Amino acid sequence: MNKIWGYIAVTLFFAAGTLLALVYLRSGSVQPSPPWAGGEIRVGYSSEPPYAFRTPAGEVTGVGPETAKAVLARLGAPRIRWVLLDFGQALAALEAGQIDLLANGLFITSERAGRVLFSLPYARVGQSLLVRQGNPRKLASYEDVAAAPDAVAAVLDGSVEETALLAMGLPRQRLFVVPDPGAGLAAVRSGRADCLALSGPTVRWLAGESQGEAEEAKPFVQPAALPAGESAFALRKADARLAEAVNDALRDVVGSQGLAARIEPLGFGRQNLPLWSLSR
Repeated sequence: MNKIWGYIAVTLFFAAGTLLALVYLRSGSVQPSPPWAGGEIRVGYSSEPPYAFRTPAGEVTGVGPETAKAVLARLGAPRIRWVLLDFGQALAALEAGQIDLLANGLFITSERAGRVLFSLPYARVGQSLLVRQGNPRKLASYEDVAAAPDAVAAVLDGSVEETALLAMGLPRQRLFVVPDPGAGLAAVRSGRADCLALSGPTVRWLAGESQGEAEEAKPFVQPAALPAGESAFALRKADARLAEAVNDALRDVVGSQGLAARIEPLGFGRQNLPLWSLSR
């Protein structure tokens, strides 16, 4: 008889526990696990101000990192480990699993999209040219550079500007390939290159850093074959769930006052918002 009553008591105990669990679940008290639950997240960046760079005080900033900080805070990532990468090697580092997210101002292209997952874009910018003070070669477009008989253009290794100039017919031997924008500025200053082809925000930043030795080519004609670029985060193909969560967070932070206060001093205003955010 005692065994029977004991069995009944145990059965009632588990039945009550199951009922309580169902009530708890239906009440909405159980929250889904966060999309990032792996502790430290490794975020890659390349030195290309104002997209991404490290300040003299050691802080990683730029429109990419500042947007990443806002997004990852919403995802519950407790710590970010910043990983400096050469621009031309950044995608390979992501594919190899050396980083979890790439936040270096990378433009979305079909070729790159074949290798990685892109988030929604967080910035939209046009191209420009950095030239020596006074623009002695009178370059006002990438077409001018390609058409000049001996003009040498500095380009970032693996950049859309490198691809565009080659497609316009500029011989490869007239490209001066550099690992980062600082090296491109040095090439223009020294006369090893007649110009540096990069996006507008970086060109304006470098002109301000050149101590009057270089300037942005004005007026400048946006290349017909190279529409304004959209910068986005890159993730591994296998990280579709993380990419979806990043997009959800981007919908909240892009265009917000909080993020605007952090990126406007870097030269990114409302005119640089991606098209998807303007249609909301």
